Amino acid sequence: MKVNKNVFKGQEAIKNFLNPENLPYLPLVELPAALNPFAGDGVRIQAKLMNLLPLGNVKAMPAYNMVMEKAQSGMLDSVKELIENSSGNTVFSLAIAARQFGVEKTNSYVPAEISWNKLLMLLFFGVHPIVNQEPVNPSENDTASGVYKARKDGERPDILNPGQYENPDNPGAHEKWTGPQIWEQTEGRLSLFCAGLGTTGTLIGTSTYLKRQNPDLPVVGVMRAPDQYVPGARTQKLLNLVDFDWQAHLDHIEQADSETSYRLSMAMSRLGLLVGPTSGMALGGLLRHLEKKKEQGRLSALRNEDGEILCVFPCPDGPLPYLDEYPKYVDASEFPTIQNEEFLLNKPK
Repeated sequence: MKVNKNVFKGQEAIKNFLNPENLPYLPLVELPAALNPFAGDGVRIQAKLMNLLPLGNVKAMPAYNMVMEKAQSGMLDSVKELIENSSGNTVFSLAIAARQFGVEKTNSYVPAEISWNKLLMLLFFGVHPIVNQEPVNPSENDTASGVYKARKDGERPDILNPGQYENPDNPGAHEKWTGPQIWEQTEGRLSLFCAGLGTTGTLIGTSTYLKRQNPDLPVVGVMRAPDQYVPGARTQKLLNLVDFDWQAHLDHIEQADSETSYRLSMAMSRLGLLVGPTSGMALGGLLRHLEKKKEQGRLSALRNEDGEILCVFPCPDGPLPYLDEYPKYVDASEFPTIQNEEFLLNKPK
């Protein structure tokens, strides 16, 4: 039997390593009963660990796909710079992918409220940030928004705006790779798919493939609740900036708040699944949806041929970039006490 030894050699080793086509399937890990209050009802919940992609986040997959497709079509031939509206995973993943195809400089519009840690992350990966004062309630073509400005900059022949909010190669990556992996890993017994809503590429691409296999598969989208903070996720108002027809790809919408998202992220991480707040948000929305179904007496309608209810949700990234944020949203009682705290020399003020 031929074994994939997962070794990459030669001058294009990193480029090949970053290509999802060449990687083993990302793990699909079931949550224990401690994180699944519906285990007694025959519900199984599995986390798709997209944070184990080479760049540590789900955006690595569409970023590579968007740049690769542009390169293969010849659209990178005259390009010297990339420009995108992003303050985190998308743009640093784009920057690394672009370097594999000969584009060395990547710029990014970032909101004025960006955290210093996230800004440092962009600088670390060589991204050139452009701070933008975002409108409070942006419309689709608001000229003050970073999305609009990046799109306009991209009209220059030497600058490319990948356009993560409208580029079909964003969800196309998940239709190409994530959907098939989940379907094969669950052996076609999937009862429900649930994903958080950011640029919506993960939900659209994955559900497109999954619903092609089973048109009756319920798909749940989870958005950030109004006036709540979850990095990488969007509220209903912020989803107005997304050009994709994401609503056509889901059957139910749930919301999750900051406390739920950070608390569930920390709970999963403490058990060995190192996932960030958007993963907690997706799980929180999924649990809320299952609770509604149970209250309505409709949980059994989700059972597969084995009599189980098998749910999958993707985990976009890890918790480490957000460690300073957890104490803001999770009750202090959830953290151990620091003994001899008064001796600390570098305690934040």
